[in-house]
Amino acid sequence: MKPTKYEPLKRHLEGMFQHGEVRLSFQEIERVLGFSLPRSAYEAQPWWSNTRAGHSQAVAWLDAGWRTASLDLGAQRVSFVKADRSGVAEEGATFQHTDAEAIVLPPSALHTRALRMIDEHVAEYGGDRASACIALLDQLANDRLAAMVDWFQKASPPLTVDVVDLIREDRDSDER
Repeated sequence: MKPTKYEPLKRHLEGMFQHGEVRLSFQEIERVLGFSLPRSAYEAQPWWSNTRAGHSQAVAWLDAGWRTASLDLGAQRVSFVKADRSGVAEEGATFQHTDAEAIVLPPSALHTRALRMIDEHVAEYGGDRASACIALLDQLANDRLAAMVDWFQKASPPLTVDVVDLIREDRDSDER
């Protein structure tokens, strides 16, 4: 697999395994990377979230076994802590997305059966708990749609005409 542009940060954090927490300034991160961070890193808290989807920078620190724990945009500093491999990357973070579209669920709000389902999905398909939640919710939505279509088919009176004949009749009337 082709390394991402944030691979140097991943390697740097992997080398910090003896520490429980690493505090870095944005400038230190830029020196490690060899390029400037984007403007959104300086202005937008979600850039530093522990979300893999669409965030190649987060993939780097999460794959290295770390997660962001605190952020000070004013001082341009971020703290990374060792990630619990069995936990949600966002768990314990002192900040969350500020995006109105984001849905944030603390694991403590979920029933143990739900957490078990999520963890089983992670074990079987890989990824993290957030991606497992997305996949499971998508599957649930598809299952509900299929059940609804099935219910309508059973609740609707049977057709007394042949659908193929109706289509042919409609097609033939268009050709005239």
